[in-house]
Amino acid sequence: MSQQTPETNGLDQLIKKEGNPDYTGNKMTTSVYDLKGNPQYFAQADEIKRYESSERTEFLNPFVDLFDAQTALKQWKVSAKHAEITKEKMLNLSGDVKIEALDPTSRLQRVETDKLTVDLNTQDIFTDSAVKSVGLGFTTSGVGLKGNLKQQVATLTKNVKTYIEPTVIRQSNEKEKSETQSPKDVQ
Repeated sequence: MSQQTPETNGLDQLIKKEGNPDYTGNKMTTSVYDLKGNPQYFAQADEIKRYESSERTEFLNPFVDLFDAQTALKQWKVSAKHAEITKEKMLNLSGDVKIEALDPTSRLQRVETDKLTVDLNTQDIFTDSAVKSVGLGFTTSGVGLKGNLKQQVATLTKNVKTYIEPTVIRQSNEKEKSETQSPKDVQ
């Protein structure tokens, strides 16, 4: 007569325990497209855990590219130590969060904080943490942020300090003026 315990026969490894992920993977990439086949975001991470019951995905050391819905071009690079995407397509980032514009002419170039949420449907961003944002001709720090990556805007909500670089602003204004002049205006 054989009396095997669950620990010794190996079958207990096949049964998913409550609270454990349904799927896990290392060095994984995920691409998500809209109904028209245009890319919405591309994500890669050192480790990915998927929980089907809550439709939630966790990422360790994620790197996410966000795409412009109109042009289907990469617009933003997002990185952090940890992230999760909820079924509502809310990307919750924590630990050394960085958002960087891939367009060198974007008014908003970079956002750095410890916690940030990105609505992947609208590209709205928000946090209650300390934030540093850098744009063309300015650096701003404060606590709390609301903004939208599509519109290239970010508004800090408390304890705001802004440092302006007038030469950068003047150069970008002069460039805009020269681009809007018609050929007959240029001598």
